Amino acid sequence: MKKRVIKTDIVIIGAGIIGCAIARALSRYSKSVLVIDKEADVGWGTTKANSGIIHAGYAGEKNSLKLKLSHKGNKLFRKNAQDLDIPINNIGSMVNAIEKEKIGELERLYKQGKENGIKDIEIIRNKNKIKDLEPNIYDKVNATLFAKDACITSPYEAAIALFENSKENGVSYLFENKVLDIKFEKNFLIGTGQYLIESRFIINAAGVYADIIASMIGDNSFTIQPVKGQYYILDKETFGFVKHTNFPVAKGEKKKSKGILLSPTCDGNTLIGPNYVEAKKGGIATDLKSYIEIKSKAKKYFKNVPFDKTITSFSGLRAVSGTNDFIISPSEVNHKFINVAGIQSPGLTCTFAISDMVIDILIDSEAQFKKNKSFNPIRKGIKRFSQKIVNESISFNKKSNNYANIVCRCEKVSESEVLEAIRRGAKTLDGVKFRTRAGMGRCQGGYCSLRIIKILSRELGMPVENVTKKGNRSSIIKGKIN
Repeated sequence: MKKRVIKTDIVIIGAGIIGCAIARALSRYSKSVLVIDKEADVGWGTTKANSGIIHAGYAGEKNSLKLKLSHKGNKLFRKNAQDLDIPINNIGSMVNAIEKEKIGELERLYKQGKENGIKDIEIIRNKNKIKDLEPNIYDKVNATLFAKDACITSPYEAAIALFENSKENGVSYLFENKVLDIKFEKNFLIGTGQYLIESRFIINAAGVYADIIASMIGDNSFTIQPVKGQYYILDKETFGFVKHTNFPVAKGEKKKSKGILLSPTCDGNTLIGPNYVEAKKGGIATDLKSYIEIKSKAKKYFKNVPFDKTITSFSGLRAVSGTNDFIISPSEVNHKFINVAGIQSPGLTCTFAISDMVIDILIDSEAQFKKNKSFNPIRKGIKRFSQKIVNESISFNKKSNNYANIVCRCEKVSESEVLEAIRRGAKTLDGVKFRTRAGMGRCQGGYCSLRIIKILSRELGMPVENVTKKGNRSSIIKGKIN
């Protein structure tokens, strides 16, 4: 079958938060931009399964992009979160030292943070003050590095916000299309299962697959090792057990991981994890061994951790480059092919700093930009029934009876919110879940899944057996029983 041909100025491969942020940055200009992803929706790779921390900006090796961009990234994320209605809570972070000999590592991080421009950072050695910050922390914690500017956010909601705003400003998206090959003649020719896409520039933001995409043009200058991290989500009744994002101190500038964190989430749960296990691309299965490891390490610096309130566990992948740093540069094979790879922590923090950097690289690579005069930087999220006061909810009911129909009891998600999620692009059960939180509560979709499947079937005009969990071959209902 002959493939449909699409012509565009710039192709972004990967619709994670970085790809979507670059797309939104490009939508400020009058360029045709197409984002391609093999998944059925945005943010379904590394983005949807990470810690959701906006770091203050003290961690990273000297002269690394991680360190250079992180403090700037913190400030840019805060600003853009307001414009895009991205949930963000400024709760601060703590790096906790139990052994006195590790206080020197806190001092190194403190000095590095100050050199990087952080103002609200301090080392607290008074145990009473540490207990005031975290009542459930062990008395054996001797010092903590407290960074006031650290925040928590919802990474998948951030990606969705960037997707919606960039799309409103003219960016096109192509889902469920895996890039199979790339050739270069006068322009790039990108082959997927259904399309042949011609583009002047390519931005490679393919996460753990970025090295495979780069190799398609003969660029074998870097490798990506996926690293799996498992997390536990505790029920909302545990909210307040930890008040800040807490890390154990990990000695050494070249440490692989920040360690097992305990943190509140923007939605009122408690998050614990991740561990660090080298994995295969796509290998995100959870396992008992990881649970035991995380439980043991969390209990070293917090007492009575309520693991019995766990409602779900999940794993995510980190895209670790061979240099253990971000790779953001034109390819030596072709300067119109720009690698944005190895984006692991603090990659979420650096989202907007990275997208600005890519714009500068494109300009240096002979891309001509004109301002998009109709660019609108503002995006509003879906109005949530659970966050409205009683009088507002009554007002909603008068406008639409769908607000009175609660589809998800655990998260108090109304039918009106589900309908709005579908209008904004949700076509699967997970698409609705990540836009509304329906299915993320205590029963993990036991009550609401069938109700949402029926709504998706009705609104998209498809049989219920064609509704999928996450696109591709993930059907939920196999057929009718006579």
